[in-house]
Amino acid sequence: MSDRVLLVARTAEEAAHELPMPAIAFFFVAFGLFLVALAITWSFRNTAYKLQAPRGAQTDVHHEAIEPPQAHH
Repeated sequence: MSDRVLLVARTAEEAAHELPMPAIAFFFVAFGLFLVALAITWSFRNTAYKLQAPRGAQTDVHHEAIEPPQAHH
């Protein structure tokens, strides 16, 4: 029985796959992708402000000030 366990252990060692690149390269790839995503996000800063209508042209009836009822003395 122990011979079979050793045989399976040796076979498992041989079947192990090596990484396609060094471990530090995975860090650099992930960090590079993060920087690309950051650059794309940064390029859209202030876009909503640039696309909104000017304040003078915008008339909205729902935001009028409501005055409280006046007390009569």
